[in-house]
Amino acid sequence: MSDPVRILCIEDNPMNWRLVQRLLSQAGYEMHWAAEGLKGCELALRLAPALILLDINLPDLSGFEVATKLRQNPNLADTLIVALTAKSMRHDRETALVTGCDGFISKPIDPFVFVAQVEAYLGGQRDRLELGREKAALRQFSQQVVDHLEVQLREAQESNRKLLEVQGQLEQRSQSLSRLLSLSQDIIPLRDTHAILLRVLDQLATDLGFDHLCCYHLHDSGAYFQGLALTPEGLRETPVLLMDHPLVAWTEALAGGKVLSGADVRQSGCWQPGIGLNLWAPLAHPLLIPLRSRSGEDQLWGFLTADRALAAYQPFELELVAMHTGLLHVSLENAGLITHLEQTSRALGTSYEGLEAAYVELKEAQRALGHQNQKTALGGLFLNMARRLEGPVQSLRQESSALALFMDRPEVPAPEERVECHRAMGEIQGAIDRVDRLVRAMLRRAGQERSGSPEWLRLHELFQEELELTRAAGALPDGQRVVLELAAPVDRIFGVSADFSDVLGHLFEHSLEGGPGQITLRTASGEGQFQFEVEDDGASIDPAFLAAAFEPFPALRPEPTETGRRPGHGLSACVQLLNAYGGTVEILPRDRGSRVRISLPLE
Repeated sequence: MSDPVRILCIEDNPMNWRLVQRLLSQAGYEMHWAAEGLKGCELALRLAPALILLDINLPDLSGFEVATKLRQNPNLADTLIVALTAKSMRHDRETALVTGCDGFISKPIDPFVFVAQVEAYLGGQRDRLELGREKAALRQFSQQVVDHLEVQLREAQESNRKLLEVQGQLEQRSQSLSRLLSLSQDIIPLRDTHAILLRVLDQLATDLGFDHLCCYHLHDSGAYFQGLALTPEGLRETPVLLMDHPLVAWTEALAGGKVLSGADVRQSGCWQPGIGLNLWAPLAHPLLIPLRSRSGEDQLWGFLTADRALAAYQPFELELVAMHTGLLHVSLENAGLITHLEQTSRALGTSYEGLEAAYVELKEAQRALGHQNQKTALGGLFLNMARRLEGPVQSLRQESSALALFMDRPEVPAPEERVECHRAMGEIQGAIDRVDRLVRAMLRRAGQERSGSPEWLRLHELFQEELELTRAAGALPDGQRVVLELAAPVDRIFGVSADFSDVLGHLFEHSLEGGPGQITLRTASGEGQFQFEVEDDGASIDPAFLAAAFEPFPALRPEPTETGRRPGHGLSACVQLLNAYGGTVEILPRDRGSRVRISLPLE
């Protein structure tokens, strides 16, 4: 089966094209369409159709010019060109034939004979010029080409004139925008309201040739609007406008940023009030711009009025007025805000100086109070220590007296008396050790030793001293039984004694939470680890609290059950203190009471 015959229709009227397409497609032809002459030429070269149906009245090139252009291309030498046009004059038919068309079909086309007309041309039919008519047809075509060129020239001249006008407006707008940008940079450092108003209004009046220009803005009290008018001598105050003034009430109803000019102002309710305030001249071109607050409350912040006797306002002039007014609005609000911030900053600076002085005085008072509290605490501690030293000193006095009696006898003591001597010496040595521990602990607590500096510590000695000191300070009840099982062969740790004193104090506090009958402090070492445990036989810990036993803010945990108890408040502090030593803290499960184990590396 052969391919369908390809036909290109160059027609600017879509309705005519749809009719041609429907008729010829039903007849089995392959249809293509171009709405312009130049587009049609491009399609013709690309498709190489068997027939081109060419409308004469096209928007860019005429059909005669398209036919001439197509006939100049050798690749389209065998393509038929049939003109479709409503022009039925004899010279139109002759012009079509002389420019290269092979036939002529008049518009409107007749649907009943159109397909037959096309097939006749495809079958070999050709229209011919009458003998001797070629020169007349060529002259007619030349005249049409000249007329077309004249029309295009006039259109080009008109387009060029409009382009020059637009270019002039763009240059004027560009210059105005440049001056506006320069103005915005100049008024950034300004803080005075009058200076900002004068700069902006003066440039706006110069750029647009205003005869009258006035700006009203809401007073800080919010009770009325105050205005300033631009005059050759500078800014002049205008009468204030109360909130119920007709001009204010009418402007309040306008949308922010909307620019009213000319007849829109004269036909509005603000025209007569503005005339009464001398804001506009009766025969001038008025202008009004409302300004809304930028705080989000959509309140009328102010408005600008102007007029001029020259020509009416151009759209770009109204845009320029809106930009100047927006710049004025922002600059005035920012200047007020910066002034307020500077005043607030100065007030804060003064307050800060006062606070700083008060803080220094408070620190001095706190330091003095701390010294006083420390003296008071140490005084009480010394009193308790003195009472606890009475027992060892009494033992020293009694045993030394008994021992002196034996030492004064001239004969060698008997064997049974030697045992008594050794017992007395043991009592004396134990009392001396106890006194020595109490004194060292007291000196460390009073700050007479470098308790805040790292050093090599004997933890067994430290634990014994802290136990004595804790009892003397009243942190352990007098009747509370504490058993020491210090079995670690190695107890030397490089650290700060105050850290381990705090840890032991937190562990005793934890054990006392359960109301124990006995507290056991035991130590062990091995595999490079030193371990010590504090165990009590008091109430067991509520299982709901075990997972969070070492987390901070223990006071925020719920109350324990009737049979359980909460972990000690200081366990989280133990974790923080031992992190610096690479140590760990854990609570070992027990049916009754509690056992807390601490592991420390010995290296």
